Amino acid sequence: MLTIPGPVILDLNTQRDLLTAEGAAAAFQCEKLHDPLKKLFSFSQKMQFPVVSTRLHHQVMPMNTPMNSHAANGPARIICQPTTPGYQKMPSTTLRRRQEWPLDCRTDLPVEGFRHFQQFIFDLPNLNLFECPRLDRLLSESTVGVFIIVGAPIEYTVRTAVLGLLARRHKVAVVSDCLGMWDPYEGDMALRQIESKNIEWLTAAQVVERYGVIPRARTTRLLRAKSRATYSNMPAAAKKNSGVPRGAFRV
Repeated sequence: MLTIPGPVILDLNTQRDLLTAEGAAAAFQCEKLHDPLKKLFSFSQKMQFPVVSTRLHHQVMPMNTPMNSHAANGPARIICQPTTPGYQKMPSTTLRRRQEWPLDCRTDLPVEGFRHFQQFIFDLPNLNLFECPRLDRLLSESTVGVFIIVGAPIEYTVRTAVLGLLARRHKVAVVSDCLGMWDPYEGDMALRQIESKNIEWLTAAQVVERYGVIPRARTTRLLRAKSRATYSNMPAAAKKNSGVPRGAFRV
């Protein structure tokens, strides 16, 4: 459906309820994710890398779901309600040219892909991102150089994304300092399962360093081409008269 030779950022559930201390389901040490995420998305905005984002929508969490803080009262807790601030994405993870897709069962996507929008934001019915039909189609039918995964929680959405993309024969990279977990023990077990797969681990700084080389190389080639064009327009130095009439053949 879409062919993107470069990287695509897969941004999973970077919402206030998960990534702020006052959120309804705050991730473990979530404040440590803010600076790396801001750095990564600023770089993506500058380089115009496509971004595929997910957003939990009115998520009902059972009581036995491990979370670091916020003990719930009652049989279940609801997070990421659209009428609350916790539903909103972190300000640093929203780009200017974006399109939001509602929670439905449709599979249509624009044929022009990311030509008019840099970021697609999909609402999820649950923690499994592949149960969103439109997003599943995008991830299954597109040809991408590499998916760079960030977000939370590791125990659910991140692990499902990594395993699902590998099953679809995509190349996957994970940004280690941009991942959040609800429970340290469950998160560590999920990390071990992910580490056993054929994926690449990077930090936000390493992503910037690696994929920032491409524009520098292009700039160098442009400067060389400009230099050659400048020298080609300069008049050639006058040659000394060899004594041979102009147009005559040498013997």
